[in-house]
Amino acid sequence: MSESRRREIEFERLNALGKAVFVTGTTFRLIGSAIESVVETLSGIVSEAEKAFRQGLDENVDEARILDERQSDRKG
Repeated sequence: MSESRRREIEFERLNALGKAVFVTGTTFRLIGSAIESVVETLSGIVSEAEKAFRQGLDENVDEARILDERQSDRKG
């Protein structure tokens, strides 16, 4: 619904079914807003991580590999 078509609803004047529909609609609207906010935040994090990963790539560097592994730090 557009902002111009919204009406003020007097909750006290609604019958039981009207109150149930109103509360359910409000609850779903709030849950939808929360989910939308979480999705936007996560997509921002993913895009920033991908951007940082791509900036860190260097064509002149081969894959990392272990050159030397020492067992002096291990006990046993």
